[in-house]
Amino acid sequence: MGTTTQQPVQQAQGAAQKPAAQQTTAMVALQKNIGDNVLARVTELEQAGELVLPSGYTAGNALKMAWLNLQTVKDRNGRPALEVCTQHSICNALLEMVIKGLSVAKKQCYFIVAGDQLTFWEDYRGKLMRAKRDTELKDVNAQVVYKGDVFEYTVDELGRYQLVKHETKLENINLQNILGVYAVVVTKNDDRWIEVMTMEQVRKSWQQGAAKGNSGAHTNFTDQMCKKTAISRACKIALGAAVEDADEPDTAAMQRNAAQQPKQPETVDYEDMTESATIVDAETGEVLQPEATVVEPVAQQPEASNAGNLFAEHTPAGSGTGRKCPL
Repeated sequence: MGTTTQQPVQQAQGAAQKPAAQQTTAMVALQKNIGDNVLARVTELEQAGELVLPSGYTAGNALKMAWLNLQTVKDRNGRPALEVCTQHSICNALLEMVIKGLSVAKKQCYFIVAGDQLTFWEDYRGKLMRAKRDTELKDVNAQVVYKGDVFEYTVDELGRYQLVKHETKLENINLQNILGVYAVVVTKNDDRWIEVMTMEQVRKSWQQGAAKGNSGAHTNFTDQMCKKTAISRACKIALGAAVEDADEPDTAAMQRNAAQQPKQPETVDYEDMTESATIVDAETGEVLQPEATVVEPVAQQPEASNAGNLFAEHTPAGSGTGRKCPL
């Protein structure tokens, strides 16, 4: 497409020193430029048969809501995302939202500033919605197992866990006595199985996040965070993610955008910014603090490459059915 740039968004940077009328004009022009780029790329993917948007999902409306949200997103130093992030990374983040058919307004996803890159994160609610929409899953319900509960499960002939019995009592409910959590997965043909996680497994997944499982949400609402983790795990597996990937933070957007930077090592190191950063649960993708701050990694960028760049030349999609996505 050739219309995006890897330099910071100069229009927004200069707008801060301009009168209000000029600032508004610059912001409208920036929105139109980015919106046109994303919509043009969506049209290319649709015409190439690589993308089928969900029924009832309007990319234009989703982009407008996302743009309103972006005007409130700031980095950890309080600088607006639209001033510090490259236009290219903003386009990629918005395009990833549209490709997945998600909405910021419905809290299915959100954006975080990482250096000069805008990164896309999918909330556990987005994963659950996509699993119901794009796979055979009809519903996913999670429940916590406490010390003193009667909890029995078995393995069926297909190697899946099946719930046999779960009996609990009100007096067993104690956040300090959680032994594990399970999610009942129900398909559209009423087939079902369960995903089981011990508390040790849950805490290991939380260790991937900046809060290390020590945020207020993890401490005060441990049962709910366990349920969200189990639901997210079940949805990721249904959506085709590897089990190993389910325990990792979703850094695909950052790595893809970083690939546009030339001649840098291929490792990405993360600085612990728990106290000043937005806390994100690595398993569920949920923001655990309402502040519009950021998780800003100290990234050493990989060598320039078009691999994974949503605006680069793309390879024709392979055979198969369902929604096609270049991610």
